[in-house]
Amino acid sequence: MAIVFKIERIENGLAYGMLTWKDKNLSSGAVSGPYGKKQLPKGLYKAFRSKLLDKIGEPAYCDSINNCWFQVIDPQFSTERNNLGIHPDGNKSGTLGCIGLLNANTKEWYDAFLSVDSGAFNYVEVI
Repeated sequence: MAIVFKIERIENGLAYGMLTWKDKNLSSGAVSGPYGKKQLPKGLYKAFRSKLLDKIGEPAYCDSINNCWFQVIDPQFSTERNNLGIHPDGNKSGTLGCIGLLNANTKEWYDAFLSVDSGAFNYVEVI
């Protein structure tokens, strides 16, 4: 798997873990939930390069130095959940089920997603 979000613990619907992309030598603390339907479901997702979105001026998707972006991830299994992604954990702590990166500067992650060939994707596994 290219990218793995390993959930280490869940407290009050907020999942804490590590997001790792070995091919890019990236590893960061991350959260998912507790808002909406809580943390994202475990399973396999695809992150298409074409679905990397700039979210300038939207605080929920910005890190502390104003890198604002959202990488959509598409579940590869049946679920009622939608609009899931990976993004900086901006604004208040936690997400609506996305993976929120806890880094003060997420530019390395954004650049890594941006470097994926046009039309290509990476797998994201949530365990």
